[in-house]
Amino acid sequence: MEFNKGIQAILNLLNFKNRRSLTLIELLVVLCLIFIITGIFATYLNITLRIARETALQMELSNIRLAVEHYYLVNDKFPDNLTALSNQEFTFKDLNGIIFHNKFLESIRLDKQGELADPFSNKYYYDSQEGRVRSQTKGYENW
Repeated sequence: MEFNKGIQAILNLLNFKNRRSLTLIELLVVLCLIFIITGIFATYLNITLRIARETALQMELSNIRLAVEHYYLVNDKFPDNLTALSNQEFTFKDLNGIIFHNKFLESIRLDKQGELADPFSNKYYYDSQEGRVRSQTKGYENW
């Protein structure tokens, strides 16, 4: 019963029965709260997206480097460019006689020129003499 009396006292204090609209100050307070919550969410979202892109970059670099090594083992030379990894296919017969026919690298992400792009939408740098692959994204060049 005392709980209901407390609610009734608050309602009487705010006088909700006779009010038909919000005051300007109440509306501004609500808008400020919405903007603050949106700002916190946007910051959190930005951090989360950066972490996801970094993880994807690590995984893609690992996969591309393995594909370059695989290409080298099959052809005794490094590929001329990274698009050769996703365009050329290889055939492999295992000990049981099962034949595998596949590409060296399934296409990850391509830019407008048809070259492989990293999760930050920059091209990968590839040295065909040494078979080294790295990102051209600033801050991630030495990964």
